[in-house]
Amino acid sequence: AELAGPASARSAAVASMSPGTGPSIDAPPPLLGHFVGHVDDLAAALAFVGRWAFTGEPLPPPESRPLFTGPAPIPGGALADGFGVLLLSLVVDEAADDGGSRPFTWPREAPELPASWRPAAILSQSAPLFAAPAPRLPPLAESHERIARKDDLYLLGVVDRCELREGVQSCLRWAQVLAHGHGRWRGGYLPAAEVAPLEGWVRAKSGLPRALAVPAAIVGDEALVVLLARTRDYELHRATLRLPRDGDAFPAFELALEGEVAVIRQGEREAARLPLNAGLDARPR
Repeated sequence: AELAGPASARSAAVASMSPGTGPSIDAPPPLLGHFVGHVDDLAAALAFVGRWAFTGEPLPPPESRPLFTGPAPIPGGALADGFGVLLLSLVVDEAADDGGSRPFTWPREAPELPASWRPAAILSQSAPLFAAPAPRLPPLAESHERIARKDDLYLLGVVDRCELREGVQSCLRWAQVLAHGHGRWRGGYLPAAEVAPLEGWVRAKSGLPRALAVPAAIVGDEALVVLLARTRDYELHRATLRLPRDGDAFPAFELALEGEVAVIRQGEREAARLPLNAGLDARPR
């Protein structure tokens, strides 16, 4: 584990994190941070990551429509509250034949993940990761990590943060995520509009084009839904749709493809029909 804080506090935190097989005289030195312990298989390693990455009750799943403004799980919260240390990352290595450590080699077949971990991807090449959600996007300087598109990303839940702006309610939806790259696991929050769950795309039979609609924000009586499109040339385009909000919730809608056109329906009503091409980027937002 990579921890920040006084040495004595870090030592106490490491002792509390031991999965039952803690440090020994023949323990391999970790590639990063402090050696916490070892486990026998990947399932146990993932359970360790899930145990310490966040502290707090689970959030509503990504498909949840009602606004949720309750407490958000805190990255490494148990270590901050109990020992006054900050969790920078959880690190999973494997023992090398020479007695040292080497980067963990993922199996060719995807491992069985916890049911609440939804594989996802960020939409840009890199994105700042924040420790807590806020009603507005915080300054970049307030981020505590930066994740890359090539990192493995898992979407755990969603949470909303709201404020009144000149008497109008404004809410920003956030995605709770776990990012994994080079053996380092980092937890935090990204704006929901920047995260694409892999299972959420509606695809043509050939795979392209494909489209995804992500609830992103609520402003006054309107819900802002970001329509993402990956066209046949593999370019990514997006447009922001404005749909009537449904009380204290995002509205229900269905996304379908008709050839090269995305159709948004709300019940029997067709709310939007948009060609999937570069013209999406030029639409008023």
